[in-house]
Amino acid sequence: MRGILRWILVVAVLPFVVLGLLVVAVQLAARMRYDPGYFSQAYVEQYATPEAAVRALEQALQNDDEQLLAEVMGLRRTDRFPTSHSLTFVRLWERTDRYRIYLYFDHDTYERYLYPFEQVKRRWVASPPDLYYTMHSGHWRGAFLAAAIAWWVLGATAIGTMWLCRRSVRFRGWVLGS
Repeated sequence: MRGILRWILVVAVLPFVVLGLLVVAVQLAARMRYDPGYFSQAYVEQYATPEAAVRALEQALQNDDEQLLAEVMGLRRTDRFPTSHSLTFVRLWERTDRYRIYLYFDHDTYERYLYPFEQVKRRWVASPPDLYYTMHSGHWRGAFLAAAIAWWVLGATAIGTMWLCRRSVRFRGWVLGS
């Protein structure tokens, strides 16, 4: 019985341990996320408002301008966003405590794109939809809950099967009198 209780504890706690390690990893990586060169006084003044960053991203996406995209994102390693000459900024989609998410629309393909922006070191930057964004926007909750529930169901099934196998061995021994 003690072995089963130990496995129940492992199954119950492991998702939280993994989440904690993930949070620590994201926080450590966040220290090296932004390129200090994109946070000079000139860039702070240029992207002091979210509207300036939103319009600059629109230009970068329309013209496939990698340098401007890197400037708007401010990252050490720039992610690629889909580009198109017919991609235009539409409107503010959502505002949260940390992020402002803007809607862009491609008039050729009718695709919609949501790009989050956040204020970092007194300037606005576009954030790629990566693990950093997922953790800081709160979107991790849905993914964590789904993965944790799947893990708990799988763990409960395995522990139940283990318990049933042990009980059946004892029951067989009792029935056969050995």
